[in-house]
Amino acid sequence: MKLPFMRETWIMVLPTFAAGFALLYFGHEAQTWFFTIPGWVLLVLAVLMLNFFRDFERLPATTPGPREIISPADGKVVVLAQAVEKFHLKKKSTHIAIFMNPLNNHVQRAPFDGKVLKKTYHPGEFLAAYDDKADLVNEQAHVVLELDKKKGMKAKHRIVLKQIAGLLCRRVKTDAVPGKSLKQGQRFGRILLGSRVDVFLPLGFKPAVKMGDQVRAGVTVLGELP
Repeated sequence: MKLPFMRETWIMVLPTFAAGFALLYFGHEAQTWFFTIPGWVLLVLAVLMLNFFRDFERLPATTPGPREIISPADGKVVVLAQAVEKFHLKKKSTHIAIFMNPLNNHVQRAPFDGKVLKKTYHPGEFLAAYDDKADLVNEQAHVVLELDKKKGMKAKHRIVLKQIAGLLCRRVKTDAVPGKSLKQGQRFGRILLGSRVDVFLPLGFKPAVKMGDQVRAGVTVLGELP
């Protein structure tokens, strides 16, 4: 049975638990708070890390419509505007950015069925993920997805998904493989410790969310494709 946690969980959490228990043991034997207090701090940190690394199955409450895009990430909508995607599409698009705080789930899911055309990684800085410049200068990974053309769609669209590191985050993991297909709601990556996910959609996209809305990966409908 697969436990509901990311694959990186145990290599990071178990040593923290072990160190915490070791310090508590030394503190008890030596009858000193010098070891006991750091031990409790590490145990609390380990519990918080378990919460952060959770990875439960997700299903939308109702089946999305044939042109509906679902959220690729948990968090708060901090950007909803038209902007030029400068790396891949190189044209004006509908830009939606979702900021994830440390309590959000940090697994990313495909917003629509499609084929992965490209995956790139860009090293960079670690500004706060809600900073206006974060999508341009922060460490990030990009996935270009060519969407399957479904009933009612006027064209075969390409979208860009960006996993952007934040102030705390130092690891962006992307499992999507160029040439492979993703199904709507399928996991394609994760970001460890605080971050942001941006999605660039075609003009004519009709948003179903607004600034400040809380969204859930694989569940919340962001809007409808043209």
